[in-house]
Amino acid sequence: MQTDYDLFSTNPHQSGFRLNYFEIYNWGTFNQYHRIEPQGNNSLLTGANASGKSTLIDALLTLLVPNKRDRFYNQSSGVEKKGDRDEKTYVLGYIGQKSDGETDKLREEKDAYSILLASFQNNHKQIITLFQVRWFYKGELKCVYGSSLKPLSIKNDFNHFDGNKGDWKKLLDKKYNTNVPMKQITFHDGIKDYKAKIIHSFGLRSEKALTLFNQIVGVKVLDNLNDFIRDNMLEDRNAEEQYIQLSEGFAEQMEAKTKIEMIKEQINQLEPIDENAKQLELINTQLEELQTEQKMASYWFAQKNISLANQKISELNLSCSELNNEIEKYQEEEKQLKEQESDLIINIKNDKVGNQIKTLENEIERLGKEQAVRITELNKYNKNALEV
Repeated sequence: MQTDYDLFSTNPHQSGFRLNYFEIYNWGTFNQYHRIEPQGNNSLLTGANASGKSTLIDALLTLLVPNKRDRFYNQSSGVEKKGDRDEKTYVLGYIGQKSDGETDKLREEKDAYSILLASFQNNHKQIITLFQVRWFYKGELKCVYGSSLKPLSIKNDFNHFDGNKGDWKKLLDKKYNTNVPMKQITFHDGIKDYKAKIIHSFGLRSEKALTLFNQIVGVKVLDNLNDFIRDNMLEDRNAEEQYIQLSEGFAEQMEAKTKIEMIKEQINQLEPIDENAKQLELINTQLEELQTEQKMASYWFAQKNISLANQKISELNLSCSELNNEIEKYQEEEKQLKEQESDLIINIKNDKVGNQIKTLENEIERLGKEQAVRITELNKYNKNALEV
């Protein structure tokens, strides 16, 4: 953020955020609306005594140093008078004492309210507007702290102020925070949140810058530069406490280092076990994969056998069909041959040569039988002859 805002630029016209304009409404002796416009330039505020110079400065101080304990009013009037003003006196517009001893003031509590507003801009055209609204509710001074990324104005944005009802806040929220990617106006929960917004927006390293601003606003005499720098510009530090923290931090670091070394040694000793565990896990994974593949292979081979069997059945059915066709063909041929045989037999019977052949066949058959009988008798004779 510091680099973006050019905090360390040597050009006085481009260093950080500069006051563009400053508006007040009902603050001290400044009744109703007033506005000054430095427009980012160095400005000189002049005027006669009691003309309201310190009042304006205190208004700006109120905006930038929200904690009461970090600021005091009317610094330029001398140390002895620094406690005679506060926020309440400014809101009511105290102007002195009446002859009867009563406080003379410009505004009454029931109707009094005050608005402080300042808009700042840097050389990147980024805008930060701070505002504070004060009013009385049941005798107590109330205050709302806010900031915006837009250049607000009292006349245009706070003309519907209704005090504790809060409708004026709803109108501002509706006007600037509706249908936008990021809120353009923020109402802060309290002084702490508002102060954190100032520190973050202006790129300050700490709230010490705010107390320093309070000191230099009305400085006239600088007694001791070293004391001033030490008290107002340097952060408060306790060397002994820091030494204790460093010592405890060193002890914690050494203890952590010892634990880390012990853990490293434990890791070194556990690495072989871890490696074996990883190998075992890998083997178990591979075994599960093989078992899964085995189950899948059984299904695959069964499916393959079914496919091959169906293919073989199809082939056999085709062969069977072809053989049946051949059988029918041969049966037809056999039938035709038998018919031819029958025709030949009939022809042979009806033919003389055929009859003679038939007679010869019968004669051959008779002679064959007679030959067999004679051979049988011859064998008997030879047997008997051998026995004799």
